[in-house]
Amino acid sequence: MKWLFGLVLALLPVAVFADEGHGGHGAPPSALPAALAPRVEAQSENFELLGVLESGKLTLYLDRFATNEPVADAAIEIESGAFKATAQPGGEGVYTAPAAALTQPGQYPLVFTIRAPNETDLLNGTLGVPPPPGASNHPHHWTEWLVWIVGAVVALAGIAWLLRRRMTRRAPAWAVIAAAVIPVLFAVATSVHADEGHGADKKGAAAHAPVGADENAAPRRLADGGVFVPKPAQRQLGIRTVLAETRELAQSIELNGRVVVDPNFSGRVQSSQAGRIEPGPRGLPTLGQKVSKGQVHAYIKPVANAIELGNQRAQLAEITSQHALTGKKVTRLEALEGSVPQKEIDAARAEFESLAERKAAVGGSLSNREALIAPAAGVISAASAVAGQVVEAREVLFEIVDPQRLMVEALAYDALIVADIAGASGVLPAGGALPLVFVGGARQLREQALPLLFRIKPPSPPLAVGQPLKVVAQTKRTIKGVAVPLAALTRNGAGDTVLWVHVGAEKFAPRKVRSQALDGANAAVTEGVAAGERMVVQGASALAQVR
Repeated sequence: MKWLFGLVLALLPVAVFADEGHGGHGAPPSALPAALAPRVEAQSENFELLGVLESGKLTLYLDRFATNEPVADAAIEIESGAFKATAQPGGEGVYTAPAAALTQPGQYPLVFTIRAPNETDLLNGTLGVPPPPGASNHPHHWTEWLVWIVGAVVALAGIAWLLRRRMTRRAPAWAVIAAAVIPVLFAVATSVHADEGHGADKKGAAAHAPVGADENAAPRRLADGGVFVPKPAQRQLGIRTVLAETRELAQSIELNGRVVVDPNFSGRVQSSQAGRIEPGPRGLPTLGQKVSKGQVHAYIKPVANAIELGNQRAQLAEITSQHALTGKKVTRLEALEGSVPQKEIDAARAEFESLAERKAAVGGSLSNREALIAPAAGVISAASAVAGQVVEAREVLFEIVDPQRLMVEALAYDALIVADIAGASGVLPAGGALPLVFVGGARQLREQALPLLFRIKPPSPPLAVGQPLKVVAQTKRTIKGVAVPLAALTRNGAGDTVLWVHVGAEKFAPRKVRSQALDGANAAVTEGVAAGERMVVQGASALAQVR
C-alpha cells in the first residue's frame, strides 16, 4: 500500500493548486453599484466646477460656489500635462471640450483656468478613469507560480519514489503511469477551465457600455440619507444655496390673529326704522361693488299697521282743517288792520305757519322714504338687502370695507409682550411675509387674553375680513442663529425639522435642526448647522421627495 500513498502524495499539489485557482469562483460575485461616468470636482471661494467625461467629451458645469447659480459667458481652459483644450459654451453654465486623450484608464490631474466677467480663477482637480468592467487579463501572482513549482517538485519526488519501489518490490506498473499522466491531465483541465472563466469575463466586458456612459446619473437617495442629484437635474429643479452666517437675530413670538377692518375707513349701512326696502337711484349695490361716500344705496319706506295708519290720517285731516280755518282768520284780521291790535294779527299768522309745518310733517310721515347713504368709500363686503324686503330698525343691510386699509387683531396671554414688541409681520397662507405696524394693545382681558392691534402696510394682498392669520412679533431681545427662508425647512419621515446642506457638487445631506420663526418669511436656525455651510434655500422640498 505504500505505492498508493506515493500516488496520493503526487496528486495532492495539483488538487491544492486547482482549489487555489478556482476556489474564489464558488461564491456568487457581489452586486456592483451602478457606475457613473468619470467625474472631476473643483472648488474655490467663487466657483464650483464639475466635469463629466462621456463619449470622449468633457462636459463642464460651472456654478457660483455660494449660491449654486449657473455662470454664463465664461471662458474655460483645461490643461493636463501635454493635453490642452478650450471649452465651448453649450448652454447656461454648461461648457464642452474634446477629451479623447483622457479616456484611457488612469488618474489625470487637471488645471482649469476660468475667466468670467470681472473675475478670473484657477481650479485644480483630478479625473479618475477606471478600467472597463471585466477587462482584467488575470495576471498570475507570484504565489501561484510558487504553488506550481512546489507541486512539480513534490510530484517528481513521488514519481521517483514509486520507480524506486518498482525496481525493488515491483509495484504495479499502472501506478507509475498514473503518477506520471494524471498530474498532466489535472494541469491541462485546470488551465482550460481558467481560460473559459477569463474568456467569459472578456465577453462580459465587451457587453458593457464603454467607459464614460452616464445613463445611471439620475437623482436617488444614498445609503447615508443624503441624495445624489446630477447637475442637469439641479438646473431643472432650480436648486439655490446660501452660506450659513451666524449673527444676532431678534427673538420672536407667534400669535394667533385675524383680519379686521379699520374703523376709520369702513362703515355699516343700517335702517333707523322698520320699513320696506326700495332700490336707490343706481339700484341696490352688490358684493364687491365700489361705492363712494354719500352714495344713496336704497330707501326705506316706513310701514305701519291699520290702526296707526288710521290715526295718522285722522290727525292729518284735523290739522288740515285747523290750517284752513286759521288761514281764513288771518285773512279777516289783515283786512281789519289798524282797527285790531297788531299782536292778534301776528299771533294768527304764527298759528297758521305752525299748522302748515305740522301738516307737512304728518303728511310726510305717510309718504316720505328714508335714504340709506354710504358712510365711507370702499367696496361692498356684505349685502343682505332685497327689493321689497321688510326690515326692522337697526338691521345691518350693507357693510363697506376699504381693502387697502385693513388691520390684524392678535391675542396675547402675557401683558409684558405689549411693551416688548419691536416689529411684526404676518404669515400669508401661500407663503411670504405681510408687513405689519404695531398700533397698540388693550389693557383689559377679553376671554383671558389681551387683544393686540396691528395695521397692514399698503399695498395689502387680497385678504378677507375675519380670515385667520398667524402673527410673528419681534421682541427687543436677541438670540444667536442663522436666518433661512421658511421654504428651506422640510420634515423627514420622523417629523423632525430638516435643513438640506450642499456638501458636494452633486450631493446634498440633511441636517436635523432646531428653529423658530423670525418673521413671516424667515426662520432662525439655532442648532444643527455650522457657519460657512451651503444651505439649500430654494428647491428643498424637491430634495426631500427624492427616493
